[in-house]
Amino acid sequence: MRTLITGVLILLSIAGAFAGEKNELRWRSFDEGAAEAKQKHKKILLDVFTDWCGWCKKLDRDVYSDKDVSAYIDQFYIPIKLNAESAKQLTYNNTLSTEQGLATTFGVRSYPTILFLDPQGKPINALGGYVDAPKFLTIIKYIGSDQYKTTSWENYRKENEPAPK
Repeated sequence: MRTLITGVLILLSIAGAFAGEKNELRWRSFDEGAAEAKQKHKKILLDVFTDWCGWCKKLDRDVYSDKDVSAYIDQFYIPIKLNAESAKQLTYNNTLSTEQGLATTFGVRSYPTILFLDPQGKPINALGGYVDAPKFLTIIKYIGSDQYKTTSWENYRKENEPAPK
């Protein structure tokens, strides 16, 4: 009986490894990521968070670790984490600031807030709050593919967002 239970547990863990595969993004500091974005001509996905934010932790655990989301971010964005309560220094637009100061500069008032920036660090758009992985993937594809320049979000969403489960 013990062998049977052990075998079932092994099979379940193997199946779990393939279902809902998880990937880990390599997050950059602001200065490192901004320089890399310019060099590689990639957009920046700037995750503004706080240490106490439960939805921020859920976003890390359930959305950024999703294999499709992380693969798309790796291909089209430079991911940067920014702690909105940190005094860590950084440079934005040739001006010395802190992570907290930059969050204020961008007008962030709730967490998580994801800012989408062009390769030069200019804001494209912002997403406030938590969304699940399928919806997040639709959003990052809309911005990552430059569809936001020619197609309204409503039209893009209607054609590309997965049906609710």
